Amino acid sequence: MTSDTDSLGHLDPQTRLLVKIINFGGRFIRTENDISFRTTPDPVIFVFNHNNYWETLLVGSYFLTHRKGKKLAFISDWMFGRLPLFAWLLKRIDPIYTYRKTPRLAFLNKHRQKADGRAVCQACLERLQHGQSLGIFPEGTRNHDPNQLKRGRNGVGEIALRSGVPILPVGIDFPQRINRDRIPRFSPIILRFGSPLTFPDEGEAYRNISREVRFTSRERQRLQVFLSAQVTHRIMLELARLSGKAYPFAPPRSSALAQVYWQNHTEKGAFL
Repeated sequence: MTSDTDSLGHLDPQTRLLVKIINFGGRFIRTENDISFRTTPDPVIFVFNHNNYWETLLVGSYFLTHRKGKKLAFISDWMFGRLPLFAWLLKRIDPIYTYRKTPRLAFLNKHRQKADGRAVCQACLERLQHGQSLGIFPEGTRNHDPNQLKRGRNGVGEIALRSGVPILPVGIDFPQRINRDRIPRFSPIILRFGSPLTFPDEGEAYRNISREVRFTSRERQRLQVFLSAQVTHRIMLELARLSGKAYPFAPPRSSALAQVYWQNHTEKGAFL
């Protein structure tokens, strides 16, 4: 029988070695309900909660191994691509860099580009259009709280609506979080896979809003942001269930403009 790591022959030797070291004996990762992971075809948007640096390395290695070397385009903070060891590691997972954060190491500032959320979103859409899957941490930063998720960023909802690609939520948990109520720095992890989420009605509404001539561009943008926020909220609720944490944020509030639009364009104001 051929093992998962035996299927990585087309990867460069350094990447194969990295994967085998991290996954040695499978001792660091336990999975639950991974049938959706194995049966959902590319492209797909995997979304994860984010706790520490260690999990990023393990998750990237696990996905390389069990997807037979097919890379995920992970969204990552740009400064890690400038640090020698991290840069080498990130090349293994084909990252899309964001430039929102200021680095703690001042010498990296000279490499920082202007933050451009539109460019990041477009890069994600292009990868999906070419059949490559994405890996997104919608909390946007590491979250050491063992009990609550941070608020999800609306970009994941926008990418889902514009691409029409399914979301597959993956909760990252730790035995130490469960037993000791804390997020460990280094520990075995649990990956809980959810079922694919799709948003066909919201996606159709998102596209229709772009063609709505009765509204100004600003009004169309507000409606689309509201839809993205709604989808993001639904994703985060599922991620909370899978990660064992709570999502302590209320759903987005519908504006008067949104209420008029949904009541006129959907059955019984379905998105309110």
